[in-house]
Amino acid sequence: MSELHKPIGLEKDGKRRMPVGYVLSFLAIIGMVGATAFVALTSRDSDAPAVVAINNNQQPSQSADGDDETSDAASEEGELQPLTPLEPLEPLSPVDVPASGATEQPTFTPQVEPQRQARSKWLPHPDLVEPSEFGALPRISTGGVRPLDVYSQSSGTAGANRIAIVIGGFGLSQSGTQEAIQKLPAGITLAFSPLGNSLNRWGQTAIKDGHEIALQLPMEPLGYPSVDPGPRTLTMDGIGGENLRNLRWSLGRMTNYPVVMNYLGAGLSGQAEALKPILRELHGRGLAYLDDGTVRASIATDLAQDIRMPHASGNIVIDEARDRPSIRAQLEAVELLARNSGFAIATATAFPQTVDMIADWAEGAGKRGLLLVPLSTLIRDFPR
Repeated sequence: MSELHKPIGLEKDGKRRMPVGYVLSFLAIIGMVGATAFVALTSRDSDAPAVVAINNNQQPSQSADGDDETSDAASEEGELQPLTPLEPLEPLSPVDVPASGATEQPTFTPQVEPQRQARSKWLPHPDLVEPSEFGALPRISTGGVRPLDVYSQSSGTAGANRIAIVIGGFGLSQSGTQEAIQKLPAGITLAFSPLGNSLNRWGQTAIKDGHEIALQLPMEPLGYPSVDPGPRTLTMDGIGGENLRNLRWSLGRMTNYPVVMNYLGAGLSGQAEALKPILRELHGRGLAYLDDGTVRASIATDLAQDIRMPHASGNIVIDEARDRPSIRAQLEAVELLARNSGFAIATATAFPQTVDMIADWAEGAGKRGLLLVPLSTLIRDFPR
């Protein structure tokens, strides 16, 4: 045995023995000390459970405007509990696939129930929400009307040079969210992170100011978990209903959104086995899906097409490089694409410089013959 690994106190000769009486006295003293420590520890922790668990049936407190006030601590990864299996909803009834050669222009016309009462457009319609342990989840009404139909800000009219700009990352910074909503003109779609706070309040503010809103879903990127979108991330190997449970948690964080989209997702977006149940759940709840265009190997829109789910794909990422010349060049590319193809979908993140440049660019878009439209206007929908 080396000197480094030898237990402390063992002498080299190790042959010397202590008298039996000393040994017995020493053991008796150790026993008394140990018993005293055990009683003290037991008394101290007698009121504390050995395992702390969250009651999933307990709803977060809500403010007067219906917005959740869950603290940031409630979203910490350490509080996620073991998950029980959840079955995805049945997909919508299949409809005949359009004949080959059909127009590639996206088509979407909102459908509204005849008996639907007029309500403030920023409040959730009671027929389109499903109570759950995660909050109010979107659902298709008994009359077959979808959240996509009711919460869309699209007028249903078509035109040339249509541009939908979707800016993500809202809700994470309270001051940044407020400032960006004030700066950006109506017609630009604002996407909110489920990890933000006061989401319903900010969503209502955005809708009142003429914006369509979307919900971002944190998805597994390459390099996960070193690159981590945060708690409740949808992953490639989500098992036992984990992905569906985390998906429903995100969906319940706010209301009145017609479209959901990915946040990151280079790892998940190419895995059909993991992604398809997620899209089926979203489809069954009457939502559309936007692939933001940041993941070149994504198969999300192909899967959405297979299950006849309303979908769209971003064409250009405006602020992939965040310097002003690069952002300006991307905005010019958006204009060019819209003029050549009739429409374009661009995505960005709500960095202050990005918001400022998009606001300046949008101010003169109409004079240049461009039409800023909500994202749902350029959704590829299917006959129902």
